[in-house]
Parts: sequence; C-alpha cells; structure tokens
Amino acid sequence: MTKMTNLQFIEELCKLLGNDEFFYRDLYDQDDLFEMQDSVAQLIAGQANAGLGIARYMVKQFPNAFQTEEV
Repeated sequence: MTKMTNLQFIEELCKLLGNDEFFYRDLYDQDDLFEMQDSVAQLIAGQANAGLGIARYMVKQFPNAFQTEEV
C-alpha cells in the first residue's frame, strides 16, 4: 500500500464513513456496518504499516482492535 498524506488519509476515512451520512443515520444494516468497519480497519492498518504517523497514532488508540509488533 502506498503511503498517503495526512489529508488523503482523512479524506478516504470520511469517504468510507459515508461523509455526513455517518452522523445523520441512526441505523445501519448489519452487513453494511461490517463492510464499513472492515474498510476503515483496513485503511488504518494499511497506512500504519506504510508508515503514516496519524494512522500509527490511531492504532495505539484502539489496542483491542489492532495488534502491533516490533519488526
């Protein structure tokens, strides 16, 4: 995965969340929610592995969702 800039990362994260829809919608179909969660997790993990600092910081904020190891 190619390392994004911080701005590109935020833009992609917002797109995956559906932009404003994420804040206005009160119910998601379980399959849609799973797809959204998976896409967001893949983005964060992929960019953290690519070396993007903001994504690495996010990984540290969710220690139960992401596993890290020293290489």
